[in-house]
Amino acid sequence: MTEDKRKLKKEIENIVIKGKKYRAPEFSAQKLADELGMSASQLSREMKIIYGKSYSDIILSLRIKEAQRHILNPKKLSYTMEEIGIMVGFMNKWSFYQAFRKYAGTTPNEWKKEQNN
Repeated sequence: MTEDKRKLKKEIENIVIKGKKYRAPEFSAQKLADELGMSASQLSREMKIIYGKSYSDIILSLRIKEAQRHILNPKKLSYTMEEIGIMVGFMNKWSFYQAFRKYAGTTPNEWKKEQNN
């Protein structure tokens, strides 16, 4: 990876991960591109090179990983799956369940049961 790519990767991670922008449902590839001073298409190409994934795949995996941590957190047992989905950046229960199934291969409730066995 070139020095320019390493620098861009660090900038992306500072904004998206450390800044927790992935939690904001309205945060888009275009908004990230604007913050980085590039076009959305250029950002898309760069992310494919750096991460081997699209912007949406990266955001989805970050949200689902955080949701999984919340689901297993004993302090959050009273939270519904919908509340957890909204906490990590999904607009509604349907989009959370659909994304969770795509990423984890099962629903959040089924995943939780599997983890507790």
